[in-house]
Amino acid sequence: MANYIKIKAADINVTSIDSDIIIGGVTSVYQGTASGGGDPDGFTVYTSSKRYTFTVTAKGEEWANSFIAAVTANPGGIMSIVQNSTGVKVTAIEIE
Repeated sequence: MANYIKIKAADINVTSIDSDIIIGGVTSVYQGTASGGGDPDGFTVYTSSKRYTFTVTAKGEEWANSFIAAVTANPGGIMSIVQNSTGVKVTAIEIE
């Protein structure tokens, strides 16, 4: 499992975020929101200390699968990059 996962700035359309996002210590990833269900408009990433909920309109499953692929793509590596092939950008991020 890669230590850090990067979402490229080109795949993000959130006001005031102009850089890549790097998340470390991922413990789980799934389609939907933390409030439950397989919401098709988002995916959630958990680390040991935070929860990241991403809005990706109608492409939650595809984004979750792309993020999971990045997590498992580089065993023992420093970083892996999410390969977004959905055509949909992240439009909101909630960090708790």
